[in-house]
Amino acid sequence: MITSCDEAVARLRALPGLSCCARPLNVLPLLRTGCLSAVVSVEGPDAGWAGEFGASFHALEPERGVRDHTSAGAGVHAVLRAIAGTSDEDAGENAGGGGNAGAGGNPGEGAAAGGWRGRELALLPYSAMKPEWRAALGALGTRLLEPPSHVALPMLGDKRAQRAWLRSVGAATPPDAVVPALDHRELLRRFGSPYVVQTPVGSSGKGTHLVVDEADLRPIRQVGGGPWLVSGYVEGVALNVHVLVSADSTVRVLRPSVQLTRIEGVGAPFGAYSGCDFAAPALLAPLALARAGTAARRVGEALAALGYRGLFGADFVLDGERPLLLELNCRMQGSTWLLGELELAEQALPSALRHVLELYGHATGGEPRTDAVGAVQLVVRHTGAPVRVAAAPGGGLHRLKDGRLRYCGAGFGLLECGPDDCVLLQLPSPGMVLHPGVPLARIVARHPLTTPDGTALTATGRDLVDALRAGFVLEPLEPYGLPGPSCPAAVPSAAGPGAAVPRAPW
Repeated sequence: MITSCDEAVARLRALPGLSCCARPLNVLPLLRTGCLSAVVSVEGPDAGWAGEFGASFHALEPERGVRDHTSAGAGVHAVLRAIAGTSDEDAGENAGGGGNAGAGGNPGEGAAAGGWRGRELALLPYSAMKPEWRAALGALGTRLLEPPSHVALPMLGDKRAQRAWLRSVGAATPPDAVVPALDHRELLRRFGSPYVVQTPVGSSGKGTHLVVDEADLRPIRQVGGGPWLVSGYVEGVALNVHVLVSADSTVRVLRPSVQLTRIEGVGAPFGAYSGCDFAAPALLAPLALARAGTAARRVGEALAALGYRGLFGADFVLDGERPLLLELNCRMQGSTWLLGELELAEQALPSALRHVLELYGHATGGEPRTDAVGAVQLVVRHTGAPVRVAAAPGGGLHRLKDGRLRYCGAGFGLLECGPDDCVLLQLPSPGMVLHPGVPLARIVARHPLTTPDGTALTATGRDLVDALRAGFVLEPLEPYGLPGPSCPAAVPSAAGPGAAVPRAPW
């Protein structure tokens, strides 16, 4: 059984590691511990990450010059296809180590220099490996070591089936129904106003809609995707609980966090991920927290009996002191990296590393801490029409002074943060096109940025958001067309709309 961080890192460094994910931040604990050699993602790394972590980064966003709503599945596949299209022809010119890994990449050998063919990599998964990713890596000639296949659990990938399964194992959920057609009058009679409509598949709030009147249903019907899961709306604190299922079927409940939601001023639509706060649970009713932990453990035990291994997250809404389980996220989550920062500071084995080890069948030991501690991330989004970034704040460590954000040095996450500091991450570079609703930045801090229920900014949080937005100069786009997901040829460039898009340098 692996119980120490040193032992875990030694095991995971046995082969160069590869992760595929939406953004490099998702796998920060694996980068900090030197377990990753290459990251393939939609968003690029922040400035300085390649030099700090010694990994190569291959990303779609920096090469297209667009930040939009491309999914991780489609974005990673596009990057791998681009690598496959250039790796053979570039093999000779990159043989001397002069290759480029994309934005933030570094020259060097192997994956960093485009040398994918014949390279052996161990998959350190953020989420499940998609068949098209595996096929693209195979076409590159990469030998990929993957975790052993576990039993398929199809009900976990469909919100309708998952909700029914959760009730079957004793979890309390909001009232719901699966409907083939969206009849507002009937749904209003059954669930009251407002109610929630969800498509069967979606994450991070995608496909989740709050419905007040008939007009809210029209765009849902246009997209399609039914039958839909319709639930009664419960207005309460959104709570997330990490759970780890070990290779020996042991279930451990980890630190909970309050999910930030319904916040005015940060640009998030209903259901969109806005961040989390690991200190706020200390201000919630102890009975509600205890009940949520018990429910999460019960679900973990049911999953363990079915053969599930690794991390999952349980999303609750608190109806007073009664936690109602909304859904499970059977993977690492958008808050797992921040939990890992706390664990590294405490010299504990990060949950992200435990997750990967458990997937490979290596049981990990040690009881996790569940106490509340200061760690916050807040996602601030672009609102309004599509724009091009003319100027943007720099990433890294900052401090708010006289209403302005003052740069204090390099910062990659919570570990660099002092009690009065913040770290800015996920910033678009000048020249990038922003679609409506995409992240402008992620603010990381040790002090609260929202009220304890996660639904409103504090005065400090508001000042930080205002100072952040003030640091951007955003120019409206000309009406010659907006680039869409996975369409790099449509990206407007500084040379004009008809200019050729440069070939990806992978």
